[in-house]
Amino acid sequence: MKKVIVPQPKNDSLIAQLAALYKTFKDIPPKENLEFDLSGLNWFCPLLILPLSAYINVTNSKYAKNQNQSYLDTIKFPQGVDSISSFEQQVQLYKTFIPISVLKREKGSERERLESLFVGMVYKIIGGAILGAQNAIYYPLTELITNIFDHSKQNAGFVFGQFYPKKNYLDICIVDCGRGLAGAYKQEKNLIISDESAIKEVMEGNSTKPNNERGYGVRTSKKVVCEGLKGGFVLISGAAALFSSDKNEKLISLKDFYWQGVIIAYRMPKPTGSIDISKYLE
Repeated sequence: MKKVIVPQPKNDSLIAQLAALYKTFKDIPPKENLEFDLSGLNWFCPLLILPLSAYINVTNSKYAKNQNQSYLDTIKFPQGVDSISSFEQQVQLYKTFIPISVLKREKGSERERLESLFVGMVYKIIGGAILGAQNAIYYPLTELITNIFDHSKQNAGFVFGQFYPKKNYLDICIVDCGRGLAGAYKQEKNLIISDESAIKEVMEGNSTKPNNERGYGVRTSKKVVCEGLKGGFVLISGAAALFSSDKNEKLISLKDFYWQGVIIAYRMPKPTGSIDISKYLE
């Protein structure tokens, strides 16, 4: 079993976290059985820890325990929680994170209830009584989680959120290990394109569905996060990534890297004034 050393991000920015994720999975064939060495990590971030959790779950990989194992146990790494009772037990004890949650298609209404609890906890942590905050928080999270079951063709998705009180923002990550964006365009529309082009298609609102309907969910979610909340947004699929903020946007080719599925991570600063997301809706 190959051992993979997971590097500490150089700082807490989303781009630094993306770089650490890239280094972790660089030169790793999809779904290879691995052992992850977390000993070099002294703090954890959703963009790194949730893909690790998903990968371990899907491939039955292993990991070496970390000096901060108590935190990993608290967030339920790597197995996550998939029941309402387990979720409620965790959020009653801890107020700065929403535990790794595994949303399973076959659980139907219970899965939908778990999703609602997750979204509601995010709002409780950073929404407060700010006018318009509920829409700004609910819209991107529900849209992006829905995409797991509409487009990935997988039966499970993973979500995790961490609030940083001293920095006053919350990081969210959403992961699936499905067919990826390029795979969806190929299977649904017979469109053979690169991972970079697939991300461009998504950001232009071109749905993967074969009936040519528009698909603005991801693009609008990014606008709400980056423009409405002045946050940051990362989308990874296959060998490509998009990084966006309210100031710039960059499409990145990830050489010798491949994520089988889609990873989305975004940062929401805690709102300080009223928010109107209607200008971003399409």
